[in-house]
Amino acid sequence: MMESQKPRLSLKGSNGQIELYEHFLLITRKGLTGFLTHGFDGAKIIFLKALTGIQFKSAGKATKGYIQFVFQGSQESKGGLKAAVSDENTVLFTEKEATLFTQLLDILLKEVGKT
Repeated sequence: MMESQKPRLSLKGSNGQIELYEHFLLITRKGLTGFLTHGFDGAKIIFLKALTGIQFKSAGKATKGYIQFVFQGSQESKGGLKAAVSDENTVLFTEKEATLFTQLLDILLKEVGKT
């Protein structure tokens, strides 16, 4: 399924990676921080038509930002950044990575409104 498609957008955050495809998001956890916060979790696919909300917190010079995907059946984390670190539907990012994450948010806000 994924091998035949190229992602529209690929992002690397502090504790995971996101690839945006035409109809879904793919969240993977590679690297030390991803392992420490999520262990051996596999890849997660979230279909765009299933999204019911997105939480987004901008990154600052001293704090990380995050993007959290909310969909029916998911457990929405309400604990801010501290809870977002271990949430399987959330990817953290730094101020340096923020431009691409803001771009992803803009795309999703337009796309989800169409479905």
